[in-house]
Amino acid sequence: MKKITIVDYGCGNILSLKRGLQEVGYSSEVTNDDKKILNSDFLILPGVGAFKNAMDLLKQHNLIDPLKEYVQHKKKNIFGICLGMQVLLTKSFEMGEHNGLNFISGEVQEIKKFSKIKNLKIPHISWNEIFLNLNAKDIKKINIKISNESYYFVHSYLAHTTNNEDTLAFSNYFDVEIPAVIKHENIMGCQFHPEKSGKNGLRFLKNIISGF
Repeated sequence: MKKITIVDYGCGNILSLKRGLQEVGYSSEVTNDDKKILNSDFLILPGVGAFKNAMDLLKQHNLIDPLKEYVQHKKKNIFGICLGMQVLLTKSFEMGEHNGLNFISGEVQEIKKFSKIKNLKIPHISWNEIFLNLNAKDIKKINIKISNESYYFVHSYLAHTTNNEDTLAFSNYFDVEIPAVIKHENIMGCQFHPEKSGKNGLRFLKNIISGF
């Protein structure tokens, strides 16, 4: 059984995530202890709120270096959810320009920037289907059974990967293509909240953990 760890840095729906994991047969530990993080087999980085705040909290808890050791040197698997996925990228332009963890090359930008609709409703709060990116490098990491299903999104910014092949799946919000699942080597994340997406979300979590 994989040792699953949820990073507790004061920025995420940790209880609902832990319960969701239990429902699909996985126990998990919630911690910000660097030793426990480094000894984990599968790390989950949740996130709700603003990019800068998330990065500030990671710094305050002295988690930047342990995360880099875990991901870049130990080459272990990390999975980010919503804002937790966005901080995996190089930088964000949410309320200024802020550096991320730079595990996946890309930028976090406002959804409105990609739309031609003048009064596009933001934030994007809705259930949307996800579709496979047929040009993705690791497309087989997503079971086709969990594509073309709906998941719960709530965000104002999107994670634009530098390399299109790092985006495994996307969703459509009016005229904007939203990167829904991204992956590069041992780093993966989703923009939607699987822990809030009912049976589809739990099935997604189980599939990712078992197949990563």
